[in-house]
Amino acid sequence: MGIIGWLKRIRENRKLHLPPIEILDIPAVEATLGYRFTDRLLLVRSLKHRSYSQEVDGDVDCSNERLEFLGDSVLSLVISHHLFVANPTLQEGELTKQKSTLVSKSAATIAGRAVGINRFLLLSEAEEESGGRNRDSIIADTFEAIIGAIFLDGGIRAARNFINRSILINEGQVLEEAQTNYKSLILELAQAHQLGHPVYKTISEEGPDHEKVFTVEVLIQGQTYGTGMGKSKKSAQQMAAQEGLSYLLDKFKA
Repeated sequence: MGIIGWLKRIRENRKLHLPPIEILDIPAVEATLGYRFTDRLLLVRSLKHRSYSQEVDGDVDCSNERLEFLGDSVLSLVISHHLFVANPTLQEGELTKQKSTLVSKSAATIAGRAVGINRFLLLSEAEEESGGRNRDSIIADTFEAIIGAIFLDGGIRAARNFINRSILINEGQVLEEAQTNYKSLILELAQAHQLGHPVYKTISEEGPDHEKVFTVEVLIQGQTYGTGMGKSKKSAQQMAAQEGLSYLLDKFKA
């Protein structure tokens, strides 16, 4: 390693061990989120991936995972209330479908990218080099952690305002985009719980060629987790994945 590379590494190491509140441009983060924190340490913690906490703090308990847990619940409450008020004629089944999409990791990823929070993630050097800054799961988890931090700092009204600005202002677009990602979501969840890869099986094709309707099952470890119908195998697989995802989420929350 040359002298320039050596000096660069020293500067990087010094920066890595600075308190994160000195590394982050806090006003820039707050401007991006549209919220000014009273307790800025909450903001810092919401941006800490477990890899950073392990490397810098020496303890993953200092990461954003607890805030993510809280933010997920706050997001669910705000979205449920919004859908209930905005759709007075919809029954439970349809409300549940829309809610499951708007609170999904896919929706959180879309909103997180739109807000631009990936620019401020606190990651370990290894996670950074492996592409963690653009990883959907990290962006989604951090988005939920930020909701949790805003809720603790400013209460439910502040959290609702942030969710309105980041998700509900583009509700139709988020619903449309998130619905295309059910296959990736169920794959991510299944792998997280060491269940292996979901397998899609076409069980029927009905109708003439120009109006075919496909029925598809999604199986995990040989068990059927969801069934979907669509005018193409791709859309039927997405519907099956959506049903399977809802089943898995209920199963692991129980």
